[in-house]
Amino acid sequence: MALTLYQQAENNISIEANGIIPELLWGKTADQIRSLPVPCGNELVALGELFCVSGTLGKADPVVFDGPLHNVNGIGTGMTSGVIRICGDAGNRIGVQMSGGEIRSTGDVGDHLGAEMTGGVIAVEGDAGDSVGAVLPGSKVGMNRGTILVRGSVGKGAGELMRRGMLIVGGNAGDLLGWSMRAGTIVVFGKTGEHVGAEMIRGTIILGGGLHCSLPASFQQGGTFGMSAVSLITNWLKQTHPEFDVDVSKLETMFELFHGDFLQGGRGEVLIPDN
Repeated sequence: MALTLYQQAENNISIEANGIIPELLWGKTADQIRSLPVPCGNELVALGELFCVSGTLGKADPVVFDGPLHNVNGIGTGMTSGVIRICGDAGNRIGVQMSGGEIRSTGDVGDHLGAEMTGGVIAVEGDAGDSVGAVLPGSKVGMNRGTILVRGSVGKGAGELMRRGMLIVGGNAGDLLGWSMRAGTIVVFGKTGEHVGAEMIRGTIILGGGLHCSLPASFQQGGTFGMSAVSLITNWLKQTHPEFDVDVSKLETMFELFHGDFLQGGRGEVLIPDN
């Protein structure tokens, strides 16, 4: 079975769902869950006043967020295990600082998806906002392990200060993709904005949809190659995430390799299909 939290009313007041994660709900009765305090605007409100709570939660069961959720932020923050499913659109900071478990969303989500995550899987069928897999304001380390899959498009600053992990975007990405990334892998199947890889130190950015803006002048072409590592990514996508419906044939080609950013040592790489 599943534990379902359904927000019935349209509500523009921000709700922070930070503490509503599987490992903190296991073993609690429905009444105990309804009485949990949740920040709503400037006050704490019992969860049961905001959400209709139904079902049960065993360790193999998901927590399901349903209803109009555009004002619900922080779903899955800090989760270490379990499964969260989001039905429809949701707010900002989904999966922030999570270290394990799985979050799946059927709609669009806001900014800072998976920011500073250190493990687990996030899969979004719709679009995501700015700073996917990036840093929170005032921090210095972005995504540091884990996997983020966005079937739609993402905003600007995806992968900013990314340390490790995998970020795959089926649609387009905004400006400053992989800005100042330290390591990890970013794959974009659609178009990208300006300043791809600016100030990156290490890491790999794969532009499956080709290059639509100039790379920073501090990148240098390193030749054209067949990349076995890219084949491993396509095989992994096919085998482990068949629901991530993208044209992986875009990656089954030769690639132009660009090294950069040479202002930061030139150890990063941007791969562009040679077709």
